[in-house]
Amino acid sequence: MRLEKRYDERLIAERVEAVAGAIDRDVRERPLVVVSILKGAAFFMADLTRRMKGPFGCEFLHVRRAGGAGDVLQIDFVAGFDLRGQHVLLLKDVVHTGVIETYLLEHLSGAGAASLRLAAIVDKPRDRKTNVAVDFSLFSTESDGVYAGYGMAHEGLHAHLPDIHEVVPEA
Repeated sequence: MRLEKRYDERLIAERVEAVAGAIDRDVRERPLVVVSILKGAAFFMADLTRRMKGPFGCEFLHVRRAGGAGDVLQIDFVAGFDLRGQHVLLLKDVVHTGVIETYLLEHLSGAGAASLRLAAIVDKPRDRKTNVAVDFSLFSTESDGVYAGYGMAHEGLHAHLPDIHEVVPEA
């Protein structure tokens, strides 16, 4: 396996700045709760929220498949938080099929969120199996690739890299 750089640190910073501006224009002074899905979106949350004007709060949740490869998702809230009446921005690393995001958005809506928006580091709309919309993304691609860097790990490694790389299997 080798890593091929797809998006460098400078371009990522430019895109984060642009997305933060778009979110600020969209939200317009409404209190917002930014919810990051761990672990892949943690770096994105840190960079994005430092560039947003606010007001907003930050929360985290962890999503994992219960029992390994099953279709049942387990959501672990890092700290209990109340979303009733809150405007929520959900941050995800890569949006592929949309299945997890649809599940989470329905769950957050059922928890009483006033509005929901979805932001991703990488949006892969070609892979969709559900009709979920990504409201804000740093990058959109038609690639089938797997990504590492900028908080996204591949097999537990490479999350620390400042650039986003595509993981390329060795021939």
